[in-house]
Amino acid sequence: MRLFIISNRLPLKASKTGNNTFEFTRSEGGLATGLGSLDMEIEKHWIGWPGVHTETDQEKEIITEHLSKFNFHPVFLSPEQIENYYEGYSNSTLWPLCHYFYSYIHYKNIYWEYYKQVNEIFNQVSALHIQPGDIVWVQDYQLMLLPQMLRNAVKKISIGYFHHIPFPSYELFRVLPERDELLNGLMGADLIAFHTHDYMRHFVSAAERVLDLRFKLDQVQIGNRTIFVDAFPMGINYDLYHDAILEPEVQAKADELKKMYGNHKLILSVDRLDYSKGILHRIKGFELFLENHPEFKEKVSLAMIIVPSRDNVKSYADLKSKIDKLIGAINGKYSTINWTPVYYFYHSFDFNELVAMYNIADIALVTPLRDGMNLVAKEYLAAKRDSPGVLILSEMAGAAIELTESIIVNPNDLEQIEKAILDALQMPEQEQLKNMKLMQQKISRQTVNKWANDFVNELETIRNQNVAFNKKRIKERITSEIQEAYQKASKRLLILDYDGTLAPFRSKPEDAIPTTELITTLSRLCDDKNNHVVISSGRDHATLDAWFGNLPLSLAAEHGAFYKQNGTWFENIHHVLWDDEILRILQQFVDKTPRSKLEIKKTALVWHFRNVDGWLASLREQQLINELITPCARLNLQIMQGNKILEIKSPHFSKGSEARRILQNDTYDFILAMGDDTTDEDTFRELPADAYTIKVGNISEVARYCLCTQAETIPFLRQLMDPLKV
Repeated sequence: MRLFIISNRLPLKASKTGNNTFEFTRSEGGLATGLGSLDMEIEKHWIGWPGVHTETDQEKEIITEHLSKFNFHPVFLSPEQIENYYEGYSNSTLWPLCHYFYSYIHYKNIYWEYYKQVNEIFNQVSALHIQPGDIVWVQDYQLMLLPQMLRNAVKKISIGYFHHIPFPSYELFRVLPERDELLNGLMGADLIAFHTHDYMRHFVSAAERVLDLRFKLDQVQIGNRTIFVDAFPMGINYDLYHDAILEPEVQAKADELKKMYGNHKLILSVDRLDYSKGILHRIKGFELFLENHPEFKEKVSLAMIIVPSRDNVKSYADLKSKIDKLIGAINGKYSTINWTPVYYFYHSFDFNELVAMYNIADIALVTPLRDGMNLVAKEYLAAKRDSPGVLILSEMAGAAIELTESIIVNPNDLEQIEKAILDALQMPEQEQLKNMKLMQQKISRQTVNKWANDFVNELETIRNQNVAFNKKRIKERITSEIQEAYQKASKRLLILDYDGTLAPFRSKPEDAIPTTELITTLSRLCDDKNNHVVISSGRDHATLDAWFGNLPLSLAAEHGAFYKQNGTWFENIHHVLWDDEILRILQQFVDKTPRSKLEIKKTALVWHFRNVDGWLASLREQQLINELITPCARLNLQIMQGNKILEIKSPHFSKGSEARRILQNDTYDFILAMGDDTTDEDTFRELPADAYTIKVGNISEVARYCLCTQAETIPFLRQLMDPLKV
């Protein structure tokens, strides 16, 4: 078993130095830095773009040979592919969308075509290296289609996906024409993860509403797989940053910088050039501070490190131009011979120089308008070691959930930024040290290695769970075993649910009329004198009798409140006079929940919400349960959650009690029960351990086996009656 990390870029970046010669340097960015330093026992491979355009096969061979020493496998892309897939769909469509900059979205059909094309190229390269049993970890928004592609290309692998940037709310995500294709791509993964539970919640909402899925807390069943969603806050290589200042060259650089900045308090800002980072707001907040607090003149400076990024793109070039002008205006207005208010560096710093800056900075100003995590905040805390310092952090950064001892600000509020700078400068040293220590304790535990190991361990747990559940899936061998037991038996009981089992769900329940194929199959089963066939349903007895009254089978309606035996209907419970309060509550929820409806049976009230928006359905369902608990408890009524229904009924009768009644009246040497709902699990529980209990559509801990879809039910029943293969 090996771990394959797949990301847009490899940790090593190739660049041409001459004719067929290349040099390799470390890639920039938190993802490459964080994952590149992983220390894991499992054999690790990495697949990604090497950062250079190759013109000949020989160049590709040179790069491939060098990278293979590190178990890195390159994906070679053309300039057109990088332009349209990476700069286009990834960074001009998905990036602004996920960061809530709707007006910055630039959409072209060609972007999407190249995005699909490049994801398929990644899939083809990956399939050359990945083998059954391997673990695959797909990274970030550039490769959202890849998990499903890999699921189809390589069998028996575990696939995880991590989304490193914010996942937007459904209201924003829905604007994408390709929203369902992107979500279906992610559904190829076994574990889909985010930095925070907010992003996780947005994803679940989008998946439910776009793909019409129904999550149970953090998981959803699709076919024979359970897909999990979780949050894993990413950390840093804490020891690397914490111990760096102990290195003589780093300490020398820190001493040099201290002399350069003199006795001024130093506020540090480190960002990549991007509109999501809130750089202009930060500068304006500092300008407001200088304007309102002249007593700090020549006492505090802001050092801004801005790493160049996409400055050939108009929106980024415009941003840089505004930054240049704003900093120039501030320095022109406030600087003196002995003091520069804003130090501006438009280039990346090497590791030693950056850590030295972290170490000497009195304040870190980290105020993105929207950020998946933001590792700069954690790097600053680690690099401070035992020195005092203050972190000012945007509430819009994922890191704010963990780093609660920082000064949290709304990055859009310039006055709040101004006040935070003042509070940081006036904070007593003991308080600084106390807060610093508490935050360092957190990030020293939640390191990048722990983050990665937690993710891989959970993926392993999910794999084992899916393997265990998959053993319940009815395959050819299990079908043959059940078929053989069926044909050897002399007295058989078959208890079959209707909706979702014998018939697919319909938007209108009254449209789920039995097909000719179903009637023919049931007739064949009933023609065998050794069979006792029972349809056990939540439907009313009049409907069941109209559909199946001409067949020599037994019927159980409204979860056992009525049953038909030997052609005669019996009542286990008399008609209920429904409480006005309960009816009023249900009608209120029908009125305020579009597309829901109320069904009034003789022994049950059913609120149907199959056609209701997924998010609204979940909200209303829980609200309705809360409203009904008191009156239902007073009247000794049961509230049952079913497949997109909520039912109020007597607790004295259920599908389970009906199964128990049937078993008390006779004995059988073969028992088969099939159902798709939680109500059918009551049946399964009442049957002997050797009964063949089958959950349709979902895997159940109660049922022995499962069928993945309702469409498999009738073929399965027909196969039971076919002659055994010799």
